[in-house]
Amino acid sequence: MTDTLPPLDRRRALRWLISLPVLGRAALAGAQTAPAAVPATPFPEGVSLLVAGPEGGNLDFWSRLLVPALTGLLPADMRRTLVGGADGLTGTNQFEARALPDGASALLVPGTAALAWLAGDDRAKFDPTRWAPLMAGICPGLLVGRVDRARLVRGQKLRIAASGQAGPEIAAVLGLELLGLEPVPVTGMTEPGAMRTGFSQHAVDVVLLRGGQIGAQLPVLIDAGARPICTLGMADTGGRLGRDPAWAELPHLGELVGGLPAGKLTDAWCAVAAAARLAFGLVLPQLTPAAMIALWRRAIEQAVALPELQAAAIAQGVRLQASPEAAAAAVAADAPALQALRQWLATRLSGRAG
Repeated sequence: MTDTLPPLDRRRALRWLISLPVLGRAALAGAQTAPAAVPATPFPEGVSLLVAGPEGGNLDFWSRLLVPALTGLLPADMRRTLVGGADGLTGTNQFEARALPDGASALLVPGTAALAWLAGDDRAKFDPTRWAPLMAGICPGLLVGRVDRARLVRGQKLRIAASGQAGPEIAAVLGLELLGLEPVPVTGMTEPGAMRTGFSQHAVDVVLLRGGQIGAQLPVLIDAGARPICTLGMADTGGRLGRDPAWAELPHLGELVGGLPAGKLTDAWCAVAAAARLAFGLVLPQLTPAAMIALWRRAIEQAVALPELQAAAIAQGVRLQASPEAAAAAVAADAPALQALRQWLATRLSGRAG
């Protein structure tokens, strides 16, 4: 079975996160054959990495690996500053307002910030489509539950554990609704323990696991009666949804119940699903000189290959990607798709339209 997603030219801003392996190889090949341009002005003596997340969080973990790696690859010392909570909004807003486009400031941002922007959250005072992308950490999105995917039928009600009205689980809620099912988000389950308890007590039917959660939580949920249902998939360079390489034996969401329909809300789902798969993005401010961006990207391509980063990525269930088109810190959709998403949130989940 194949889905009927529209071609890429109808959602041009999704390019940075689709077909990551293909674009990553192309970028690396280009770096091997053509050296980065030499900037007209010297590289800054010091570099600031703003980490949009709290101490002890996921981005803190990655920043502790990236800073020493990049310090050895960039012609400058690097320092990091942690700002705000796990949703990334405070730190990202600060970066948008204060970072200068001189190559001396970079942002490490979570996919939750991209989701907030997509959803029209009033707190998101930034436009991620303007940033210069450097790197992304992509994690699988796996739906597990007490249901048989072969027996799913339109109109079937499924209760989904959700951290909030516009958390990563929105990708599961919107996707399943587009398939003709009736997903019911059960909100307030922000911690893995709450999800496990809700599932064990039959308060929820489906749970979305991401990245490192899969290895830690899947065995526990399987013991409670859950089985893998599908993944959020991965899009190719033509915008076609395919199976996630990390779970190639499982169907993606678009293969269930007749597939996803064409339309602007499905375009929006593609962006939401990409944001839900984003563990982190590394970006520079808009208007950063091209020569500076080239030096950063050359360093990133070398850093991604380092054994310590690869080992951490495997342990965390994350795929590291370094390419201009594939590695930004947000997912975007065109204006009609954004409008469709925000109207859906306003009516379906009592969210606020942007």
